[in-house]
Amino acid sequence: MFGLKKYDNDISTINEIENKDLLFISYDEQIPKTYRGVVFSLYIDKDGHVQCEKNKNQMPDPSTIYIHLPITEDYKVEPLPYWPHYIDIEPGQRFVYLNWLRNVDAPIDTGYVFLYYYGLERHLLVGDFDKAFNQIIRLRNTHKNKSFQKYSEQALIHSCILRNRLDMLVNLHEKTEISGFSNAQFLLAYNLKMDLSAQNILQVFHRAFSLSRKTIKENYNLLEECTKEVLHNKFGSDVFPIKSYDISKTKTTIETRFANYSFPEEIQKVEITDFYQCKSLMTDIEYIFNLSYKNYKEKIAFERKKQNLNKSSEEIKQAKLKRDINRYKKLLSDKKLNQEEFDVLLNFINNKNSQS
Repeated sequence: MFGLKKYDNDISTINEIENKDLLFISYDEQIPKTYRGVVFSLYIDKDGHVQCEKNKNQMPDPSTIYIHLPITEDYKVEPLPYWPHYIDIEPGQRFVYLNWLRNVDAPIDTGYVFLYYYGLERHLLVGDFDKAFNQIIRLRNTHKNKSFQKYSEQALIHSCILRNRLDMLVNLHEKTEISGFSNAQFLLAYNLKMDLSAQNILQVFHRAFSLSRKTIKENYNLLEECTKEVLHNKFGSDVFPIKSYDISKTKTTIETRFANYSFPEEIQKVEITDFYQCKSLMTDIEYIFNLSYKNYKEKIAFERKKQNLNKSSEEIKQAKLKRDINRYKKLLSDKKLNQEEFDVLLNFINNKNSQS
């Protein structure tokens, strides 16, 4: 009924689960303790490539499905804990998880998403990179948990670099929402002496300047156009060169590359140059943002005036009223007005509007 067949109260086969080849399944009857057993281990060889081998007495991979662990048909189960492990979860939770795998777009507690995602990170490093990459994008576009979005974004970017799959990195922002240009991307461009495109610069804006986020969401294409104009005026082209900046004294930061906590620390985390702490670089980028934003606002105002020429006086009046109300709501939200002051202003503009 649920795509699960049982044998002596254990799972013997898993049917009707899509992308079964992305799952790690163990038929071992000897279930390891959570922190012991024969498990895979990752390491970086002398050529900088990620390698995989089996080792004893290390933490078993949390995503591996052990078919001899019991399941119980139960829909009323507790949410999974932080950092879930398939061995540790309850039989009813295994039932919920295995059924959800039939359609990973279905809403579910984020712990189950992470449990599946841990295995996808393994594929990013030593398995089917392309299929896992696209599956993670699918999860990101469906499950909007902030923690999951943060971890998976880092994994996608770093795995592209580690696996030398820069082709997948180029248009990542078109496939899923990206929070900004990462330090790993900065370092890659710097080492390869690559210039940043206007799209890259907008990603830096998004991470560095809160004012840019609403603008990017409102009209990405227009802000990109304005940024290209600024870059062209300053550098004679639509790109921003970064190779000349001195980063030798720039602070470093420890970043988490992967969420799978069975990975060794040198794989899971990395010490990396924090380009957002490079004062000379960020001063110039802020200058570009300020000019681009000014250009953007002028173009928006010009378009609004063009539209107003075709509006009746009543439409113009209502539009202004709406802008005033939204501005007062923002002041109230930012606690620059209290509720009483907000109510007074609201009554005033409403009365003024009714009398005019």
